[in-house]
Formats: sequence, C-alpha cells, structure tokens
Amino acid sequence: MKIKDIAYDLHLSVSTVSKALNGAFDVSNETKQLVLDYAKKVGYKARDQRLKTTKKRRLCIIHSVDNLINPSSLFMALSAAFSKYAGENNFEVIQVGAHQIGESYDDYLKDNHFDGAFILGLNYESPLLNKIKGTNIPTVLFDNIVEGDKISSINNENLNTISKLVTLLHNKGHNKIGFIHGDRSSFISNERYAGYIIGLEMNGIAYNPNYIYFGSYNEESGYKAASFFKNTDVSAIVCSSDSIAIGLIRGLKDIGISCPEDVSITGYDDLEIASYFTPPLTTVRQDLDLIGNRAFDLLVSMLMNRTNQRIVIFSDIIIRESIRNIL
Repeated sequence: MKIKDIAYDLHLSVSTVSKALNGAFDVSNETKQLVLDYAKKVGYKARDQRLKTTKKRRLCIIHSVDNLINPSSLFMALSAAFSKYAGENNFEVIQVGAHQIGESYDDYLKDNHFDGAFILGLNYESPLLNKIKGTNIPTVLFDNIVEGDKISSINNENLNTISKLVTLLHNKGHNKIGFIHGDRSSFISNERYAGYIIGLEMNGIAYNPNYIYFGSYNEESGYKAASFFKNTDVSAIVCSSDSIAIGLIRGLKDIGISCPEDVSITGYDDLEIASYFTPPLTTVRQDLDLIGNRAFDLLVSMLMNRTNQRIVIFSDIIIRESIRNIL
C-alpha cells in the first residue's frame, strides 16, 4: 500500500494524504483523522516516524508576568484551546511565566525539556522579546511579530476590523468618535489605533487628538477614561478590548452618562460577558479556538523543520445594543 493508493481510495490528492500523514498544519483535523484511520486500517507504514508517538513531547505557553498573575478571560480561553489540540496530539503543555525565564531563553526551554513555546501577552518593553531573537527553538507569538527563522506569528486582522467598526458607527450618524488605546507598547494596540485612524480617513472624519485616551487592558482603565470623555463631545467610543469597554460603561453610568442613549461604545474580543452585559456589547469576535488550533499547527510545522510563517485570522463584528443610530 502506497500513499497514492490511499489517495485513490479516499478520493484525495496525493499531496493532501502526504500532508495528513505528516501532521501538516494546512490540512483539517477531520481529513487528518480520516487518512490516519484508513492508513492504520490498511496497514500503511510510513518510512519516517510521525511526530505523534507514544512518548509525550512537551510544549509551554509563556505569559507575561501580569497575565500570569491576573489572567484575562481572553488568554485563559486561548491557552485552553491550544492545550486541547496539543493534548489530542500527545503533547504535554505547561504554563510558564515570563519572569521564570533567566538570561537565556533557549537554555531555559532545553533545560526543562520543552520542544517549543507559544507566547502570549508580550509587548515591546518585555525583556523576553529580545531574548527570543535568534532562537533555535520553534516559537509562536500571538499578536506580535519578531524576525527569526524559528519564530512564527498568528495575528488578528486588527487594521481592517477596527476601520470597519468606525465605518459602522459613521453609518449610524456618528462623526465624533473617540478611541481608547490599550497599551502604547503593544503591537496589537498600535495596529488597532492605526485601524481607527484609517477608519476616520475612509469616512472623511477629521482626526481629533482630544478624542484619544491612552490606557491599559483592564476595566479600571476604562472606568478612569469615563471622566476624560465626560469633558468631550464624542457620541461614540471605540475601545481596544471588551474589558476596557465594560469599565468605561460602568464609569460613565456612575457620572450620569448612559450607553447607548448618550454615547455608543464598542469593544474587542467578544468575551463571554459581552453578550449578557447591560447593555450587550457590540464587539469584535476573535475565534480563539481556531487561533489555538492554528498556533499549535504552526509549532508542529516548525518541529518538522518547515519554514516559519505569519498567519492572519479575520474576525467578525458582532452588533449588539451598546450602539445606536443617531441619524
């Protein structure tokens, strides 16, 4: 039995069967399982051993210090998704804080028998960012980009999505639109900020620096931003995360400003709370299960000595009751 025979029997291409047998990232899990089950049934034995062996291999998910101490629902859900797919393929996953890693990133991973790492929540000021440059160990970054032969990244399409949010608000009559920046040192925050500016330009709205609040990725930051926006004439505010948006709505409510009656507000992430918060939050839905799956596939691909990649995941805008039409 050869690969071409399996391909013929399953009505698949030879390349698809070959990729499935080798655990390639660009073949669906369903197709992989179909091919593997059939190969086992007909007694096919590959010349090379597949990554999935009876012996577990080790991966780590590395969090920034803040995210490890006070993990957001976003990172918890993403870690769970990655761990699920890794576990299904016989990998052990360990959670690690960035502060646990010493001077050498590679030495730490080797000493702890990690074959690769998935890194969450780092910004431009994170010491770990410099330590991973030139690494020889497969590493995947979420919403960050670092050059390196063994570094892949998976990112959301922040620019396009935020510009579409601005367009959505403009189409509902809003021309004075504020923005809450999550972290000046964050790649994703700066992308979302750029998307906001692009959205203004696309809709002929003048940029106003007095409509921008620089905060942090937490509810407290959103709550504090309420006092800032109280002194502006904005009719809508785009927030860099759901946590910020929820804090903002609560802060505005405490000073007598209602959402969406007085100001429309949007978030980003579509955390579980977003749908049942009052008012239900208009936001951007990240497919965290898909991101976790693709991040794992990227690591496996590099473990098999394939080239590094950058993957961009497109997100959906979920329209709920936190915005209103003022035309």
